[in-house]
Amino acid sequence: MSVVPVILCGGGGARLWPASTPARPKGLMSVGGRSLLKATLERCRGLTDAPAVVVASADHEAAVRDLLSACPDSVDLLLETAPRDTAAAMLAGARLAAARDPETVVALLPCDHHVGDETAFRAALVKAGEIARDGRLVLLGVVPDRPSSAYGHIRPEGPGPSPVAAFVEKPDRARAVELTSEGCLWNAGILVARADVLLAEADRHAPDVARAVAGAVSGPGRLGPSFAEAPRISMDYAVLEKTDRAWVLPVDFGWSDLGAWDAVAAHAPSAPVRLVDADRVWVQAPDGVQVAVVGLSDVIVVVEDGAVLVCARDGAQHVRRAAVEDQG
Repeated sequence: MSVVPVILCGGGGARLWPASTPARPKGLMSVGGRSLLKATLERCRGLTDAPAVVVASADHEAAVRDLLSACPDSVDLLLETAPRDTAAAMLAGARLAAARDPETVVALLPCDHHVGDETAFRAALVKAGEIARDGRLVLLGVVPDRPSSAYGHIRPEGPGPSPVAAFVEKPDRARAVELTSEGCLWNAGILVARADVLLAEADRHAPDVARAVAGAVSGPGRLGPSFAEAPRISMDYAVLEKTDRAWVLPVDFGWSDLGAWDAVAAHAPSAPVRLVDADRVWVQAPDGVQVAVVGLSDVIVVVEDGAVLVCARDGAQHVRRAAVEDQG
């Protein structure tokens, strides 16, 4: 079946400074030699003959259009005039896809993810699309390979595809162990739904967001002024935690949210580095930049645009503090 990708490409990603900054969102940063947006588009290739939809900030229009111009497939670009979180961005993308076919199935997903098995990823989206055809809002729930406090969790009502029993905020370590033992799944933030069903549920549960988005979408390009009037809220809070149509599909395709450098280092090869009395060092640096690490272990080094980050692997979650200071 056909599933239209709606890809969110926004956010400064302060924990990924200096590669991700307000001038260059996470989706445009390079990991393993290609941008995260390009990797996501390639991962979704073959799901549909219709254009994919990319939702990005108007502040990044030139850079995003330049990247999309090199893509072999047709892509519709929507440009946000203000950051309004995932509810407004997802609804804008769904509304654009619905203009071609109100019952089209959309897969709404961020572009800052790692996927180890891309064939299994596409199969999961198709399976979720089949479930969504019956009017369900289907979340992909990653089967945990360890307890983690980095992700929100979803409690399914039963095994296999099933209704969502509860959403659980990011837990502490002890609670994460309990949730994993109880069969809860990681919330990957990927939603598959029929466009008309999602828009109707938004009208019901988040009318202020739905109304602002409806007035802003007239076609690809810059969203209208009413978009900035949408409340700033996530799709989980706006719709998914309120609807009785939320389902979860357990998946296992080597997923990770690339939210910080330790996650990137776990999946991308290191640039060349000279080690002296050092080990377990990961480096990202432009070609031609020589990096040496002496007497340190378990560190990450990132060189980008005249800035250098050196951090312990277990300190990667705190990089945003350096980014905030850098941005004044």
